[in-house]
Amino acid sequence: MNAENRLIRLPNRLVLGNYPDIRKILRELHSNQALTLDFSQVEQMDSTGAAVVSHLLRTHPGSRLIGLSSRLRNMLDVFSGSRIPLPDTGDATAAETGTTWSESFKQFLVLMADEFAHVWHFLWKRRGVYPGEVRHQLYQMGYGSYGIVSVITFLVGVTIALTTAKQLNAFGADIFLADVVGFGMIRELVPLMAGIILAGKVGASITAEIASMKVLEEVDALRTMGVNPEKFLMVPRLIAIGLAVPLLVTLANIVGIFGGMLVGKFFSGISFKAFYQEMRTIVELEDLLIGMGKTMVFGWVIVISSGFKGFSVSRGAVGVGIATTESVVLSISLIIILDSIFALLLY
Repeated sequence: MNAENRLIRLPNRLVLGNYPDIRKILRELHSNQALTLDFSQVEQMDSTGAAVVSHLLRTHPGSRLIGLSSRLRNMLDVFSGSRIPLPDTGDATAAETGTTWSESFKQFLVLMADEFAHVWHFLWKRRGVYPGEVRHQLYQMGYGSYGIVSVITFLVGVTIALTTAKQLNAFGADIFLADVVGFGMIRELVPLMAGIILAGKVGASITAEIASMKVLEEVDALRTMGVNPEKFLMVPRLIAIGLAVPLLVTLANIVGIFGGMLVGKFFSGISFKAFYQEMRTIVELEDLLIGMGKTMVFGWVIVISSGFKGFSVSRGAVGVGIATTESVVLSISLIIILDSIFALLLY
């Protein structure tokens, strides 16, 4: 740092509401004095903050920016219409060269915590999210997914029943097919299969959409307008998946168990009534709630993982494809890990 450069530590919020504090800093500056603007504490910046920084760079030749993240630099680029020259970007360069695994994990946890806070704030205040977007996402995730979820769970129910019926028949225990299908589908297979299906269909769609907005600098434009893109884009999807999961799980349970009933009827001679009565002796309301709760957790993990990959996409169309693939892999991996944890805790 040059000795004549004056160090200015910027506040954590460079927004219109804090402009009186920002103006106090501007009044203390001498014209044409080289500055070193420290962004290490800046967490939020809107068009007002970007205008102030652009003005300082123009009126104070030789000024430097330090502690500037790639997100804030992109906002300044969008506001100015060209890439702002940074003589010594130190931290910004490090941010653009990629992040380590530990940094990515921390960013994922921060995003998850932020989203839970945003959802709670929206449910409490009912502000910051367009209600029509929730309905749109609910239509896409619920109505748009029930067909493939129904087909897959039906086939899984038939497959499990077929592979189990032969073994039970050897011991003369055909009636217990209802116990295996009912308990297995409601508590394990439906949550797992629904989660994997949603990861491939809903998760990939979320990542592709957010990543495309990031590449086209629409996310930066939202920040420039003072809108929190993580809240604006993620909260409707988290609420929608929370509303869609109970409906999808209920439908998947019915369809999957019906597939097992068909196998029991035509391969083991078990009537629908006998199948249902036997299943009720082993399957309780607690099992239904556990399966639905697991699927709810899987749905939230899918949305957060997909959003995380979408917001961290690299520039270019290739980056969108890579981020979409990585989001599906990450979501399915986390689903299986969480399902194993649930198994250890519940059994």
